[in-house]
Amino acid sequence: MDIYLISIILFFTIVGSLLYKYRKKVDYKYYVLFMVRTKRFSKLIDRIANKSPKFWKFISTIAILVCFYYMAQGVYLLLVQSKAIMLGTITQPGLQLVLPSLGATASSGPGYMLIPFWFWFITIACILIPHELSHGIIARAEKIKLKSVGLLLFAIFPGAFVEPDEKQLKKSSTLKKLRVFAAGSGANFLVAAFVLLLASYIIWPMYTSGGIEIINVNETSPSYLAGLRPNMTLMQVDNKLITTTYQEYLAGTGYLSNELGTVSVNQTITFTSENHIDYNVNITENNGKPYIGIIYKPVFKADAIFLTTILLPLLTMIWLFSFAVGLFNILPLYPLDGGLMIEALTDKYLKKRSKTTIKIISGIMLLIILYNFFGPSL
Repeated sequence: MDIYLISIILFFTIVGSLLYKYRKKVDYKYYVLFMVRTKRFSKLIDRIANKSPKFWKFISTIAILVCFYYMAQGVYLLLVQSKAIMLGTITQPGLQLVLPSLGATASSGPGYMLIPFWFWFITIACILIPHELSHGIIARAEKIKLKSVGLLLFAIFPGAFVEPDEKQLKKSSTLKKLRVFAAGSGANFLVAAFVLLLASYIIWPMYTSGGIEIINVNETSPSYLAGLRPNMTLMQVDNKLITTTYQEYLAGTGYLSNELGTVSVNQTITFTSENHIDYNVNITENNGKPYIGIIYKPVFKADAIFLTTILLPLLTMIWLFSFAVGLFNILPLYPLDGGLMIEALTDKYLKKRSKTTIKIISGIMLLIILYNFFGPSL
């Protein structure tokens, strides 16, 4: 049995022991939902909200605009994918379930993605806790009472929950409702932006030293003919220092895009290795595009093993899935936050037709989502 699996078993053993020890304080529902309510979180939320209510109202007002923008973008993206599925240009589901794997490696298949358990667990916590905390902070900034606050465990899904007083929230103004509902996805977008900037401009430069390392060279390519071989490190191209970016790392290619610029067939470029040896490569054509013929990766510093195997993949998952969950949650589908925002508007402007309108919008949205998921297999 590997160490990774043992750590997961040990974790759930500890969680199970704690749930049993404090069983009188735990609410059990449906045999898989465990909820622990605590006043500590309520007091924390109150302290944060009361420090600067005007600031939180201002931030949540901006969140409303951001969420409506991404709501439109999310619907547009699903419609574009639906069209592509109809035309047969997309053969895989447009949406995927992200689930934990008991192993230390990630894998994927039609409609699902498995990521290592601890990466998944930390990522889920980084999504749900800021999301619910933000709902609570904005609710309290708007003087809306919280019925309960706490932590939960739904089967293996960790999270937090905030329950505003529904009657008081319902009687609140439309703007107050929109602020509270937009706060959750707004927080997810903010976390995504912060972690992306952290990974791009702080973590990545700390661990990369410049240059690229050749992984493989096609033996019929111009690079091979010029003398380039696997395991070589190239530092310059045409006397320009080769620098790599986090965005290029995400794309998995393109580490020479800034240095090469626009190259053409039969043009000669000069690579300089770390040993200060020049290699003149005469670019040829492959499938109508300029061709060099090497596969390469960025050069990391000697102490970057933790970065490349743990920190960078984890940060990437956190910002990527934070954004994805925020985007999905803000879709106009009841009872998601996006659906609640639409309901707040229809309650004000459509009055008696509000419920019917929400049902129609939610029904259409649900069909689009299901088609994105199951459409390619139909």
